Amino acid sequence: MDTGPQAYGAGKVGGEFNIQNFVRKPHVFVRLLSLLFGLIVYFCASSGSWTTDVKTNEEVCMFKLKSFGCHIGGVVGFTSVIGAAVFVGGEYYFENVPSVKSRKHYVLIDLGFSCLWSFWNFLLFIYLADAWGNTPDFPDSISTANPTTAIYFALFATFSWGTSAYFSYQRYNMGVDPAFISSFEADQFGAYDETQNNSNNECEYQTQAY
Repeated sequence: MDTGPQAYGAGKVGGEFNIQNFVRKPHVFVRLLSLLFGLIVYFCASSGSWTTDVKTNEEVCMFKLKSFGCHIGGVVGFTSVIGAAVFVGGEYYFENVPSVKSRKHYVLIDLGFSCLWSFWNFLLFIYLADAWGNTPDFPDSISTANPTTAIYFALFATFSWGTSAYFSYQRYNMGVDPAFISSFEADQFGAYDETQNNSNNECEYQTQAY
């Protein structure tokens, strides 16, 4: 763990990447859980919660026999997968972003999206649970595992996205260590001064040669 100067929970640019340490980070681990939960909700709701009505011989959604439950479950689950994958990638690049302002923007976007998608998964859980409670009983030959799984994992995704929001809020409260800015400026201007000095030395050498 980086114990040096930090900006929004991450240290200076240029650290060595280690896949095991990366996956073990709380931010990354929780997002991977959100990705997994989103996949389960997506497949169980959009693909696994359809059955054939024995009376009309038509395919119907098992949530209250209305297609809305399957469609909204698929949308929320799929967006959870995409969002979690994007933020996992963002975590990989986060520590390689030298700009404090860019880090702040990333943390705020992360916080906003995580709060929003925790809320949407909670709404999805409430709707699917209510719709399932008002759905007629199916024959024993029809499996009801997928609808109930979608309900449970929508609830799990509510907590995983809420945890991501909490971590992002902690990051935002950490702010910027003044030593981080000082060390960053020292690195940048130190490199600039060295280049400038080398250039001046070359000019002096050429002048003496003539």
